[in-house]
Formats: sequence, C-alpha cells, structure tokens
Amino acid sequence: MKLGARIIKTGIAIMLALFIASFLPKDAGIKAIAGVSAVVAMQPSVFRSIKTISDQAIGNVIGASLAVAMVFMFGQHIIIMGVTVVLLIAILFRFKLAHVATLASVTALIIMGQQTGSFYVSAFYRFVMVMIGVLSSSIVNLIFLPPKFESKIYYNALNITSDIFVWFKLVLNDTSEYHNIKEDRGLIRERLERLEQTFSYYEEERSWTKKQAYAQNRKKILFKEVVRSTRKAYEVLKRMNRYQNDLHNLNQSLLLQIKLELDSLITYHEQIFISLSKKARYDARQLDSQIENPQKKELIDAFFNDITNNPVPEDYSSANVMQIVSSIEEYRYTLEHLDRLRISFFSYHHNDNEIDILDEDFDL
Repeated sequence: MKLGARIIKTGIAIMLALFIASFLPKDAGIKAIAGVSAVVAMQPSVFRSIKTISDQAIGNVIGASLAVAMVFMFGQHIIIMGVTVVLLIAILFRFKLAHVATLASVTALIIMGQQTGSFYVSAFYRFVMVMIGVLSSSIVNLIFLPPKFESKIYYNALNITSDIFVWFKLVLNDTSEYHNIKEDRGLIRERLERLEQTFSYYEEERSWTKKQAYAQNRKKILFKEVVRSTRKAYEVLKRMNRYQNDLHNLNQSLLLQIKLELDSLITYHEQIFISLSKKARYDARQLDSQIENPQKKELIDAFFNDITNNPVPEDYSSANVMQIVSSIEEYRYTLEHLDRLRISFFSYHHNDNEIDILDEDFDL
C-alpha cells in the first residue's frame, strides 16, 4: 500500500481546519464540520484550488442563504431539506457553478440540521467552519507537496505503452485469446482516460511569471504529444484486436512487414521516453549503431502491392486490414511529431529545458 500526495495533503488539511476551528466559541457546534469541508474541497491541482476558492465561497453563501430562507419560511422538515437541495443545485447549474454543488449542498444540510440553540447564530458558525475547511485545503494544496504532473504523465504513459507493446507481440504472434485481449484492453483504456485527465489538470496550471509561463507552455505542448502518442498506440492495439482474424489470414509477406513496422515504432517510442528523462541522446536517429533491416519495406507500399497481387482476397477483408495499416501510419506520424518537438525543446532552449521527472516505477 502506498499513500499518495493527495491523501497526505487531505490529512494535513483536516488537521489544519480542526486546529483553526478549535479557536471558535464552544457554542459554535461540531468542529468536525471544518474537517469534512476540507475533505470535500480538496482539489487535484494548485490552480484548481486557487480558482475554486471564490467559487466555493459563492456556492456556500448561496447554500447558506437558501437554507436560512427556507427554514424561516417553511421550518425544519426532511421534505423541506430535500426541496432546498434541489433548488440549490438548480441555481448553481444556472450560474455555471455545478462543480461546487456538493460542498454547497453539504453546507445547506448542515445548517438546516440544527435542532438546538439559536438557529441563526448556529447557521453563521457552521458557514464559518465550512469556509475554514475550504481555505485550509487550498492553503495545504498550495504549500505542501504540489502535484508533480510531469512525473505522473511520464510514468503513466511509459507504463501504459509498455503494456500495449506486450499485447502488440501477443496479437501478432496469435498467442492470446480475443476475449483476454479485449478485457485487458478495457483496463488499458481506463488507465489512458486517467492519464488524459491528469494532463488536463497539468494544462490548467499557471506560472507566476511570464518567463516561467513561456517555458511551461512549451513543456505542455511536449507532454500533450506524449499523451497523444499513447492514445495512438492504444488505437493500433484496438484495431489489431478487433480485426485479429483478418490479421492472421494475411499472406506472410505483408504480416512480416506489419511486424517489422511495429518493432521499429516500439523501439522509436521507447527511445523517445528514455531521452525525455535525459538517459539517452536527444537525437536518436544519429546513432551509428542503427542498422536498417533489409527485409523491411514501406508498409503502405507493401499493402498496395498485396492488393494489386490479390485484389479480391477470400480469407480476409482488405478494408479491415486497411484500418490496421492506417492506425499504424497515424501512430508513426504522431511519434515523428513528438520526436521533432522533443529535439526542438532540448536543442533550442538550453536555458530552460529542464523536465522535472522524479524516479518512479509505478502508475501514479
């Protein structure tokens, strides 16, 4: 079991919120409300924490005001509480504040749940405790263990593509069942979606100075292509799995060219990953040790030659094989684009070309 940074920060935010709430008067109510608010308000990135402080405050003000108004007009009843939350969510959606609906609803329910003492004093203190939790989570997210998005994206993409490369070989050699590949492909798709979500958090991050923003934007472009190349590798696997029967009914010469092409792209992709962490030369194409395989031909040419020699194949569908070939060519184009961005980043920006990749060996 490994505790991630967000889990640790949530614990610290709870402690900070409870510590601040302890200075409130004893009649303020249950101080644990501040801790609950800190958990709900914790965001996955620094930028979202800063951005949502004002949104959370507005949402909580609306929730608290609506709760007080509904209790004043209709009293405290479970039906009124349900109606209040429905109205609150509708209002927040109307003002494009749906992302703070959870905490605002919690605020409203906490206020309406008051059964003893002065309702209005209690509502005020409970609103204050919710905001203490929001501010605590934002402060902790800003100061303690800021997210290392570059490391997360790098190692998640590396691990996902490594698994995809294993399945490439299993599919090409016809050593695994269709349903096994499809099941594992579903897991890879979920990991890929989480990777793309992580990049969206990274893309939202902002720098404090214009110079830092310029360097960070270049890195965002580079890592966007890292994620895109991972998606393209998955698309190749998806097509190969879907048309597996067509693939293995091909004539051996075309199947050999597909195998050689994928071997070349796997090596190319792995070399790019290694060079991003600065463990290899930046321009891998200039290595003297590279030797061209005399059997390897251009995949498109090999495919068209196969169509010319066998225009109406009986054992497979040319249209299905074309989809496999086109996905491989799109994958190649994406890797070439990623390689150009990588070479440009390290070659022409010597003063600020540092990529902060920490040593990890697991999905983050």
